[in-house]
Amino acid sequence: MIKHTEEFEVILQKTIDEVLVDVLGERNKQVIYDYLEKKSCPMPQIYDNLDVFSAELKNLLGPGRGGILGSAPILEETILKVLCHKIGVTYDSTKPFLIYVRELKETFNRRKSQFSGHKIETEVKIR
Repeated sequence: MIKHTEEFEVILQKTIDEVLVDVLGERNKQVIYDYLEKKSCPMPQIYDNLDVFSAELKNLLGPGRGGILGSAPILEETILKVLCHKIGVTYDSTKPFLIYVRELKETFNRRKSQFSGHKIETEVKIR
Protein backbone atom coordinates (compact mmCIF):
# COMPACT_ATOMS: atom_id res chain seq x y z
CA MET A 1 0.00 0.00 0.00
CA ILE A 2 1.23 3.51 -0.86
CA LYS A 3 1.51 6.05 1.96
CA HIS A 4 -0.42 9.33 1.62
CA THR A 5 2.82 11.30 1.30
CA GLU A 6 4.01 9.04 -1.50
CA GLU A 7 0.68 9.39 -3.28
CA PHE A 8 0.98 13.18 -3.28
CA GLU A 9 4.53 13.03 -4.58
CA VAL A 10 3.42 10.77 -7.45
CA ILE A 11 0.56 13.15 -8.31
CA LEU A 12 2.98 16.10 -8.21
CA GLN A 13 5.47 14.32 -10.47
CA LYS A 14 2.73 13.38 -12.96
CA THR A 15 1.41 16.93 -12.89
CA ILE A 16 4.83 18.44 -13.59
CA ASP A 17 5.36 15.91 -16.38
CA GLU A 18 1.97 16.64 -17.97
CA VAL A 19 2.39 20.42 -17.77
CA LEU A 20 5.88 20.35 -19.26
CA VAL A 21 4.77 18.12 -22.15
CA ASP A 22 1.58 20.09 -22.81
CA VAL A 23 3.31 23.48 -22.67
CA LEU A 24 6.80 22.77 -24.03
CA GLY A 25 6.58 19.39 -25.77
CA GLU A 26 8.18 16.03 -25.04
CA ARG A 27 11.65 16.94 -26.30
CA ASN A 28 11.89 20.17 -24.29
CA LYS A 29 10.55 18.36 -21.22
CA GLN A 30 13.41 15.89 -21.51
CA VAL A 31 15.92 18.73 -21.91
CA ILE A 32 14.61 20.23 -18.66
CA TYR A 33 14.77 16.86 -16.86
CA ASP A 34 18.33 16.30 -18.06
CA TYR A 35 19.29 19.78 -16.88
CA LEU A 36 17.64 19.23 -13.49
CA GLU A 37 19.40 15.90 -13.07
CA LYS A 38 22.76 17.63 -13.59
CA LYS A 39 21.72 20.08 -10.87
CA SER A 40 21.03 17.24 -8.38
CA CYS A 41 17.27 17.36 -8.83
CA PRO A 42 16.21 14.17 -10.67
CA MET A 43 12.50 13.79 -11.43
CA PRO A 44 11.78 11.17 -8.73
CA GLN A 45 13.17 13.54 -6.09
CA ILE A 46 11.52 16.80 -7.14
CA TYR A 47 9.31 17.07 -4.04
CA ASP A 48 12.35 16.72 -1.77
CA ASN A 49 14.17 19.34 -3.86
CA LEU A 50 11.39 21.83 -4.65
CA ASP A 51 13.67 24.78 -3.95
CA VAL A 52 16.25 23.46 -6.43
CA PHE A 53 13.50 22.65 -8.97
CA SER A 54 12.04 26.16 -8.75
CA ALA A 55 15.41 27.95 -8.77
CA GLU A 56 16.77 25.92 -11.70
CA LEU A 57 13.56 26.35 -13.67
CA LYS A 58 14.02 30.11 -13.26
CA ASN A 59 17.71 29.85 -14.21
CA LEU A 60 16.83 27.89 -17.33
CA LEU A 61 13.67 29.69 -18.47
CA GLY A 62 13.88 33.05 -16.73
CA PRO A 63 12.31 34.47 -13.58
CA GLY A 64 9.56 36.51 -15.24
CA ARG A 65 8.47 39.00 -17.88
CA GLY A 66 9.19 38.39 -21.48
CA GLY A 67 9.08 35.50 -23.93
CA ILE A 68 10.52 32.09 -23.17
CA LEU A 69 13.02 33.70 -20.82
CA GLY A 70 10.21 34.57 -18.44
CA SER A 71 8.22 31.39 -18.56
CA ALA A 72 9.29 29.73 -15.26
CA PRO A 73 6.63 31.54 -13.17
CA ILE A 74 3.99 30.70 -15.79
CA LEU A 75 4.96 27.02 -15.66
CA GLU A 76 4.88 27.05 -11.85
CA GLU A 77 1.45 28.68 -11.89
CA THR A 78 0.16 26.13 -14.40
CA ILE A 79 1.56 23.26 -12.33
CA LEU A 80 -0.22 24.66 -9.26
CA LYS A 81 -3.53 25.13 -11.10
CA VAL A 82 -3.51 21.57 -12.45
CA LEU A 83 -2.39 20.15 -9.10
CA CYS A 84 -5.18 22.04 -7.30
CA HIS A 85 -7.71 20.67 -9.77
CA LYS A 86 -6.47 17.13 -9.29
CA ILE A 87 -6.79 17.21 -5.52
CA GLY A 88 -10.01 19.25 -5.48
CA VAL A 89 -8.70 22.52 -4.06
CA THR A 90 -9.49 26.03 -5.31
CA TYR A 91 -6.39 27.67 -6.74
CA ASP A 92 -5.06 30.69 -4.82
CA SER A 93 -2.68 32.81 -6.89
CA THR A 94 -1.39 34.76 -3.89
CA LYS A 95 0.87 32.00 -2.55
CA PRO A 96 4.46 31.33 -3.64
CA PHE A 97 5.13 28.04 -5.44
CA LEU A 98 7.22 26.34 -2.74
CA ILE A 99 4.89 27.21 0.13
CA TYR A 100 1.78 26.35 -1.87
CA VAL A 101 3.01 22.88 -2.90
CA ARG A 102 3.78 22.05 0.74
CA GLU A 103 0.36 23.33 1.84
CA LEU A 104 -1.31 21.29 -0.90
CA LYS A 105 0.49 18.19 0.37
CA GLU A 106 -0.84 18.82 3.88
CA THR A 107 -4.35 19.37 2.53
CA PHE A 108 -4.14 16.24 0.40
CA ASN A 109 -2.97 14.11 3.33
CA ARG A 110 -5.70 15.49 5.61
CA ARG A 111 -8.39 14.78 3.03
CA LYS A 112 -7.07 11.30 2.29
CA SER A 113 -7.18 10.50 6.01
CA GLN A 114 -10.77 11.75 6.28
CA PHE A 115 -12.05 10.27 3.02
CA SER A 116 -10.04 7.14 2.39
CA GLY A 117 -12.44 5.93 -0.32
CA HIS A 118 -12.40 9.18 -2.33
CA LYS A 119 -10.96 8.87 -5.85
CA ILE A 120 -8.34 11.43 -6.85
CA GLU A 121 -8.19 12.42 -10.53
CA THR A 122 -4.61 12.12 -11.72
CA GLU A 123 -4.71 13.31 -15.32
CA VAL A 124 -5.84 16.72 -16.50
CA LYS A 125 -5.30 18.16 -19.95
CA ILE A 126 -4.34 21.84 -20.07
CA ARG A 127 -5.56 22.43 -23.58
